[in-house]
Amino acid sequence: MDSESRQGSERWGTLSKGSFNVFYKLMMVELVNAARRIAAPTQSANRQVREEKLLEWSVAVKVLHMLVNFVKEFDGRPNLSIALKYGRMFIEVFLRQAMPLLDSIFRIHTDDIQSILKKLQLSTRLLQHVCSHSKVIKDVSLTNHIPPLKKALEVLLYKVKAMLFNNKCTEAFWLGNLKNRDLQGQEILSQALESQSDTDRTTADVTDMPTDDESDVVSRRKHSHAFFIIRCLLKQINK
Repeated sequence: MDSESRQGSERWGTLSKGSFNVFYKLMMVELVNAARRIAAPTQSANRQVREEKLLEWSVAVKVLHMLVNFVKEFDGRPNLSIALKYGRMFIEVFLRQAMPLLDSIFRIHTDDIQSILKKLQLSTRLLQHVCSHSKVIKDVSLTNHIPPLKKALEVLLYKVKAMLFNNKCTEAFWLGNLKNRDLQGQEILSQALESQSDTDRTTADVTDMPTDDESDVVSRRKHSHAFFIIRCLLKQINK
């Protein structure tokens, strides 16, 4: 199924362009709920338990990236609102339950954690593009989501910076300029002319780290059932 087709899915007869936002919301809600079920391991948890939690977060972040990416093609207001709202909720859960885990095992699974953060950054960048797009079209129903999302992103930034500092890995933290871009990643030139401070504001790249191979932990374990269902839906929608 693509954004131009109204024909339903062969496997899910009610899935079409017109009903996509319903499926999209359900997938985002399920992702957030699945993330909430990834309880932070206790201090006495052994290495195997921590690796299993790391795997679950790796899969969750990959699914978030796939879901957020849909707004590039399905860019209607309901879908953008869903991405902003539940993207922010996912990040808040990640801050509460994933960051303590990542901080505790960073030195053991440095490459795995860098891979997770790099994948998460792809989603946060696109969410920032959605914020810029929302400001340009001046849609209040969308811009209302921006302040809490920006706050969550700032906390994520500082948490990651603190983790890297505590593990003597500050070279992985890169500071640069973030320009306002549209949903396709193109710079919003009209806005650049209106406000230079908005387009060239300084921001930090939380995961501009050296490229690493896929995690060994991820490669030797299976995905959870909830994430498997989401992945099946995503593959069907992309057909």
